[in-house]
Amino acid sequence: MEFAITFLGTGGGSPTMNRNGSCTALRLGGQTWLFDVCEGTHRQLQFTRISPMSINKIFISHLHGDHLYGIVPVIMGIMVAHKAHMNGILMMKQRRREMQSRRRDRRNDNRRLIGVETGGEDLIMMEKPTLEIYGPPGLYNYIGMVLSLSCSKMNYLNVKVIELVGGKEERGFSSSGSSGSNQRGRRNVFTSHYPEIQTPLLTRKFLEQNDDRTWIIDAPEPVTADTPVVDSKNRDGFARLPNDTNLGTERRLHIKAAELDHLSGVQTFGYVVEEQPPPGTIDKDKAVALGVKPSRKYGLLKCGISVPNDDGTGEVHPSQVLSNVFRPRKFSLLADHRMVPPPMARLCTNSDIVVHEATLSKKLGGGTERIKARGHQNAYNAGRFAQISGCKVLALNHFGGTAFGESLMTDVLTEARDGNGGASEIVATYDFMEISVPRGGYDFDKKVSSGTQLQSVQKPFSS
Repeated sequence: MEFAITFLGTGGGSPTMNRNGSCTALRLGGQTWLFDVCEGTHRQLQFTRISPMSINKIFISHLHGDHLYGIVPVIMGIMVAHKAHMNGILMMKQRRREMQSRRRDRRNDNRRLIGVETGGEDLIMMEKPTLEIYGPPGLYNYIGMVLSLSCSKMNYLNVKVIELVGGKEERGFSSSGSSGSNQRGRRNVFTSHYPEIQTPLLTRKFLEQNDDRTWIIDAPEPVTADTPVVDSKNRDGFARLPNDTNLGTERRLHIKAAELDHLSGVQTFGYVVEEQPPPGTIDKDKAVALGVKPSRKYGLLKCGISVPNDDGTGEVHPSQVLSNVFRPRKFSLLADHRMVPPPMARLCTNSDIVVHEATLSKKLGGGTERIKARGHQNAYNAGRFAQISGCKVLALNHFGGTAFGESLMTDVLTEARDGNGGASEIVATYDFMEISVPRGGYDFDKKVSSGTQLQSVQKPFSS
């Protein structure tokens, strides 16, 4: 049931001694999703509890280097980790074959030698894991070009690049004007197809924008009485419905994206991840008393679905047997921007935690004109956005190179609280900070004055 955020990089345009560039990890119990991958992220991962093998999705907000340049090393690191794991499996199988061979004929050593020689072919033929990468058009060409020019081989990992197309700032299919159109017969480098960079395990797909100006990346079907149980790879003996929070890598969540207004011609996305409505807690004694013994019916009752009792003489409703009901947890990430358009703002409503940039500061001249010119926001407006959107926790990140020291960070928090009006808990993130969202999400009502909670806010959320 893990739903935790690890901040691998909280700096702005350039890494500093105190902060690496942008990267945020969402840990979901058996799988990890990365949001933006600055250079140095591969090394940052070595200092965390995150296993590279657990990373199966990466979301890129835009193609600026401080959000993208670390993606190929991370891909290669994930592949190497899986290869080592697959090698371990093959070695175990090889030992079993050798033992069986010795039992059949202790005098025959050739079969053992043959097994070693064909091990590489066996490794290539094994089922390969998949890494999905989402982002703006041009992402596939960037990854493919870097892999090709660096002579990197993708043999043990399927990489699927899904580009979100159809947005206002797209510089691909729907683009117009000098920033996006082909000039003098030149190809559009964002969406053009380059056969020279093709590799079998790197594929490309396009995801179209919806009528509401959002992109639906994943939308699990709601659980009903006819929903089949998931054949979980956890092998724990439990039959689980698709909304079970203990499914591990089979766990699916609602994932949506929408555009942010960063800079003209730089298509930028924000992302929102929300759980399916999780199962509640059932009172077994009440259920048995109403004629329902432990069975698959308990799973349906936990999901809010009424079931007939065991003898078929009546119906048992969830309200009669559930002792606890949990709301789904919600995570939002807003990358670089000067304004949050309405479609993105609607997606963020009532988030448990929203990660929001605070590159600028009103105190240091980060007012409206500078926001427009730089394409970045200040802490005051971040606090204001969290208040309007009803977000429980506001996590500030993407700090500039001069954002260090207790005094300056206290000013940043004070500025954000002034804009927030005490509606949210506010934290100034730092590298390797972790925030765990409890089951059922945060349930607190902020009724405090701004500028008085630095200690009380930092302690609960820092690792």
